[in-house]
Amino acid sequence: MKEQKSMIRTLTGRSFKKNKSRNLVAVLAITMTAMMFTTLFTLAQSLSKNLTEMYLRQTGTKAHTTAKQITDEQIELLAAHPDVKSCGRSIVLGLAENERLGGRQVEIRYADDQYAKDDFAYPEAGHMPEQKTEIALDTSTLQQLGIPQELGAAVTLEWRKDLFSDQVTSSTFTLCGWWERNHSVYASMAWVSEEFVLEACGGAEGSYEGQILGQRMMGITYADSKNIEEKTERLLSESGISDVEFHTNLAYDPEMQYNAFMETLPMYAGMVLVFLAGYLIIFNVFQISVASDIQFYGKLKTLGMQTKQIKKLIYGQSSRLSLLGIPCGLILGYILGILLIPALIASQDAKPVLSANPVIFIGSALFTWITVMISCLLPARLAGKVSPIEALRYTDTDTEVKRQVKKSKNGASLANMAWSNLGRNRKRTILVLGSLTLGLVLMSYFYAKNASFDVEKYLIDMCVADFQIDDATNQTSGGYDPESNTIKQELVEQITGMESFEASGRLYSRQVPMALSEHTRENLSSYYNQERLDDFASFDLTFPQWKEEYDRALDGKDVPVTVYGADGLILDAAVGGPYIISGTFDAEKFASGNYALAIGPEARDFDTNPPAWTVGESVSIEGREFTVMAVLAPLVPMTEGRRANAFDLPLILSADAYTQIWPDSNLQKYYFNTADAGIEDAVSMLTEYQQNNAPGMNLVFRESLVQQYEAETRSSAVMGYAISVIIALVGVLNFVNSMVTAIISRKREFAMIQSIGMTKRQLRSMLTFEGLYYAGLTLAASYLCGSIVVGVIVRAITSVGYSTFRFTLLPLLICTPILIGLAVLIPYLCFKNLEKQSVVERLRMEA
Repeated sequence: MKEQKSMIRTLTGRSFKKNKSRNLVAVLAITMTAMMFTTLFTLAQSLSKNLTEMYLRQTGTKAHTTAKQITDEQIELLAAHPDVKSCGRSIVLGLAENERLGGRQVEIRYADDQYAKDDFAYPEAGHMPEQKTEIALDTSTLQQLGIPQELGAAVTLEWRKDLFSDQVTSSTFTLCGWWERNHSVYASMAWVSEEFVLEACGGAEGSYEGQILGQRMMGITYADSKNIEEKTERLLSESGISDVEFHTNLAYDPEMQYNAFMETLPMYAGMVLVFLAGYLIIFNVFQISVASDIQFYGKLKTLGMQTKQIKKLIYGQSSRLSLLGIPCGLILGYILGILLIPALIASQDAKPVLSANPVIFIGSALFTWITVMISCLLPARLAGKVSPIEALRYTDTDTEVKRQVKKSKNGASLANMAWSNLGRNRKRTILVLGSLTLGLVLMSYFYAKNASFDVEKYLIDMCVADFQIDDATNQTSGGYDPESNTIKQELVEQITGMESFEASGRLYSRQVPMALSEHTRENLSSYYNQERLDDFASFDLTFPQWKEEYDRALDGKDVPVTVYGADGLILDAAVGGPYIISGTFDAEKFASGNYALAIGPEARDFDTNPPAWTVGESVSIEGREFTVMAVLAPLVPMTEGRRANAFDLPLILSADAYTQIWPDSNLQKYYFNTADAGIEDAVSMLTEYQQNNAPGMNLVFRESLVQQYEAETRSSAVMGYAISVIIALVGVLNFVNSMVTAIISRKREFAMIQSIGMTKRQLRSMLTFEGLYYAGLTLAASYLCGSIVVGVIVRAITSVGYSTFRFTLLPLLICTPILIGLAVLIPYLCFKNLEKQSVVERLRMEA
């Protein structure tokens, strides 16, 4: 037994050394397969990790569960429980109300280190407050306050102990640390010392209604994120606590985890294509290798080697090749993953995180090895079942195909001979054509899908102008304050005075108590049936507040209604064709100031009238009558911004009519366009104004939105092109390998036909025809399949969203001359190598 194993190892080694050209192609194929598996594993793991990080940042904490009302005694009891891996504690002091903060929510608190780390607010420079007058802030708050990032800098915050009192307390601190702000949440933290907080609140624990002074908070983290609610219930029960309400972190919700998995699914689906590509080339390499050495295997069987031993011989060679190719592929794949992650994860809030999970390397190596072993199954079976007699008679043709001999009056042409040679091994020909076609069709699919993106459709939902300026209070938790004056008149005059200025638009808004008409109430009650109400309640946390206001509206009582004043660019966008639900828009009538536009629901799933104001009805606003001209779908650049009320049926007036009713109103948003040559100047001017005069002002640039979308969609494009290019390269390698092997294995045949009169030029032409047939058949199949895929599948995919279908086969047009060039070049190079041996030498070698 040992001697047999030793013999097989010896034969494996000698056969391995003999087939150097095969080894090179096989190692390259295995390396490419391992590289793509590793890249996809790296991207999938990293994407999952980054999505989890994003969800945690959106919830504002890493803790598994949190409580906002709890006592110090209860915190100590829970912290001592063995199920609690770590916990953090915080005490709220108040909200900073500095004018420079522009209404932005900055919470003044004490927190221990764990709470600050869990809340993504632990100092990256300096340290947490230790002394009574120390404070730590995020960099965005420091910038808005105009305070340099220098340890020891003075920080003055204004806040109120009693939220119902006008008395403001001013406290000055010394800056001891700072960190990058978590942009995924509205509130920022200002950490102060425990000594300062306790002295300021006198030991109070926020016990009286509506106050936050002294309010204790706690975050708890368990050993793992499974069954958090059950663990929390058991924790409270065993600690004897019944009056504290904990809230499970939504980032650990099964639905969120499912969403993260669905985001990574394309990566795992791509592994199927990688397996297919790897199988195609590795199978082809070993099939050709076995076909070339079939007589060698026949001789081994004559000497008594069993089928099982011959299979071990082939598997041993594949294992050696795997040992060479897989490590190289793992290294190259991980490097490629590192390079692709910034393109895959386009996050402005946090830096992409690279996963180094061992699963990446173990999984990639295992998948690659399985691909190699499966690829060797049929070649090993062929080598193992061949008999000595069959091996001597074996030719590189499909044995089941019966060749028909055709008689020709004019003799055989080179083109016909080349076509006939293509059918010698139809399985190999189909394999090569299939792998080449698959890569080209996939490339066409991804290109057509990405080319269908319509930037204008995307921007109309995100930005209606080159520039959009938002009042500082537009995105704060308290909602827009119409008395705020971030967008001052001098800024507007500065903008309109620019040489490159082209057009502008104004937007005002405020909330007015109004009673709905009877017809509008009927529209609402018929639309919001019980099924819709139940569905609304299942996913929207504001439903209780919405339902309360909705019931008030149906009862005919006053409810807060947002009234907008708009003109110019924003009005033109809002009344665009896709946004008119019912009625028509007449610009001249609307400008008269006697008409209003109603904003209805985004979904158009109603039978008759939309659940909004009715076209033609009269609406009274501050004693002035307006006729509803049309009902519009909401336009994000207009309606975006937090409103105080959950239930709302907004109305739009002309900007002039609005300012006539409320002459002291300030702009909520301002939009303007400039000539392309003036965009950079406008960006510089607005950025400088924001830094010096209105730190809380939000700026939206059209170009930045385009870049943001491109960054967000770059991942799918990069992965799509990467996979299709890899598969196309696999096809080219299969083509090269098939042509080279076919020419080398037919040395004696070529020598024989040359000996009876065929010239070198004719032989070279015949081989060139073979290559051109490969290219022609591939291109014909690719154009046919590509047209169907692009015309049917891509058209269906791009029928919704921000896309406009554009039929294109540009990748095929680009690849056509390349493929034809390869079809001519490869046979030429192979023949040049063949010419180094004379006809007599080749006849003797194969005799």
